[in-house]
Amino acid sequence: MNAAPTGWTTAPAAAAGPPALAPPAPPGTPGTPGIPGTPGTSGIPGTLGTPGTLGTPGTPGTPGSAANAACYGGPPANLSHQQQAVLDSAEMYLGRGLDLKRWWDQASATDCFAQRFLLSTTKNRPDVSFGFFDVARVEGRDMPIMGNFQSIFYDQPKSPGGGQAAARWMRAQVREFVLRYFMRISSFTEPEAFVPPGDREPPPRLLRPFSLCPEANPVQIGFGFSQLYFKRSDNGEIGAFPDVVRSTIADLREIGPKYRWTLLDVDIFDFNFTLQPFGPGTPSLSLPLQESSYLIMDRAFIVDEDDPAPGVLGRYGFGYSFIKNPSPSVVAYGPGEFDAAIELIYFTVFADGKVRADAVFVANRPTRIANVPLNPLTWAGQALNLASLGTARYLAEPLLAAAGRLPFAQAAFDPVSASVGLINLLSGGLAAQTLCISMQQLEKDFLVKHFLQHYQTLEGSLQTWRQIPDWLDSKNLPAWVVTGRAGA
Repeated sequence: MNAAPTGWTTAPAAAAGPPALAPPAPPGTPGTPGIPGTPGTSGIPGTLGTPGTLGTPGTPGTPGSAANAACYGGPPANLSHQQQAVLDSAEMYLGRGLDLKRWWDQASATDCFAQRFLLSTTKNRPDVSFGFFDVARVEGRDMPIMGNFQSIFYDQPKSPGGGQAAARWMRAQVREFVLRYFMRISSFTEPEAFVPPGDREPPPRLLRPFSLCPEANPVQIGFGFSQLYFKRSDNGEIGAFPDVVRSTIADLREIGPKYRWTLLDVDIFDFNFTLQPFGPGTPSLSLPLQESSYLIMDRAFIVDEDDPAPGVLGRYGFGYSFIKNPSPSVVAYGPGEFDAAIELIYFTVFADGKVRADAVFVANRPTRIANVPLNPLTWAGQALNLASLGTARYLAEPLLAAAGRLPFAQAAFDPVSASVGLINLLSGGLAAQTLCISMQQLEKDFLVKHFLQHYQTLEGSLQTWRQIPDWLDSKNLPAWVVTGRAGA
């Protein structure tokens, strides 16, 4: 069995802005983005090369009127302890994310990974995917990391003989869709049985297990983004997006010229980790992982390139760095619990109009899976938060704060890692060799789950992409696309 990675402790770090990935291009005129930088080199065989970095954004116009100030939200007010802690640590996690992105750019360009392995198989589709383990330099220290990459065919022009005109039309459509609307429509509700409204009383609770009456049970998939805070590019002030535009994610081309960074919350739907200790078709245990996380985006994660390379009409996309939840959870690894992690989603339009989508996930390898506290108050607060699917985290905050002041407040143990280690110790390693009971296998299972989340999100977005005849015709787009709110 491969040894579990050594721990990587969190050390205080000075908040720093995103370091440049390449010599900056000359700045643009006030209020306009800078000139794009040089495209990256070619990447791994069968996949895209590393996207080129963008030039330094131009300086936005100086605010000089109340009308201009109204373009931004007001300063954050009435922040909870957790919200303030998230804002205080945002730039530290942004710096870690930029370190991971630099590592990925280099590793993918040279196709150099310490350990690379297949994660999935596809039939009759031109898809490419793999997982990897490696070590990255983060905040000046070596961090054991893992991740996955996938590249899928997305779409192509349907009109025969369209030529360059059709391909360039496709480029303009993809650019607008990806940079303005994708994050607004990236979650979906699967079809379910129709439940007639108000035509019957629900059966008594004791009889419900025997009822065949359909009940509303919506299942969502994908990623539900909402924007919370921002840092202005002109004066560095922190602000909060008004509630009415939380789901109307800002045009990503404004990150840089208008916003130095934006801070978002994402709900990752249907992200359960299932264990089947006795093999396929046997009883399973489903563990609901933390389904929301804070994210931070800045210009280094945005790709907006026309004609970046021969045979490529454009590359467009976005990415973000995860911010670790300041309040500990019973689940010690997963969304909201990473020491450092990034996700990247990039679209490429080729000269013939074909479109490909690439998705990347990179995160620290876990040192523990569960985090069962020995402090009884901490256990009570975390159990309440877990049972309420996160809705009670603000109510539980005073309880967790009080628990943190008790002696041995941070004492905890991980029954999952301990069990895996004990079984292999008693079996002399046979459990890992013959039954795949190892931390490495759990890590691969987690990457498969993350791969499927990306795949479902991209496949679901394709349905929305195809139903809009012209993404540049903003006046005729459905309200739910513009606002990012279902049923709007």
